[in-house]
Amino acid sequence: MRSASGFERLDWPRHSRPCPGAGDARHGDARYGDNELPGVPKHVLKAEALHRHPSGVYLGPNVEWAPGRYFADNANSLTIDPYALLGFRVGFDAKDGWSAYVEGRNLTDKRYISTVAIAGTATAASQLFNPGQGRSVYGGLRYRW
Repeated sequence: MRSASGFERLDWPRHSRPCPGAGDARHGDARYGDNELPGVPKHVLKAEALHRHPSGVYLGPNVEWAPGRYFADNANSLTIDPYALLGFRVGFDAKDGWSAYVEGRNLTDKRYISTVAIAGTATAASQLFNPGQGRSVYGGLRYRW
């Protein structure tokens, strides 16, 4: 059994300006004060646990989770809902250099917002939201020499 995971905390230190000249919506901006930086969740967790058999077959579940709401605008007036996506991967690594896999993503067909264009002030009717990928299946082949 082998597993991998990653956890990101997205935050800007007080002395940095992530978008010079665009107005800093987090650190004392005259219009938006100390509002939170919009457009990205503070935390994102991606994890996978694969079981690898000596024959070369591997399989296991994976998850992508954005656990908290985040803002879609500099005014911090509209939030984006958290989401969790479940997936599963099956593959085979042959000893002669070939490998293949099939992976199902968002197996629960969760409807979620994957990215947002940032506005000064947004409403639910604003055209800022990009939908996440629905249930999908990917596959691949690889040869190493």
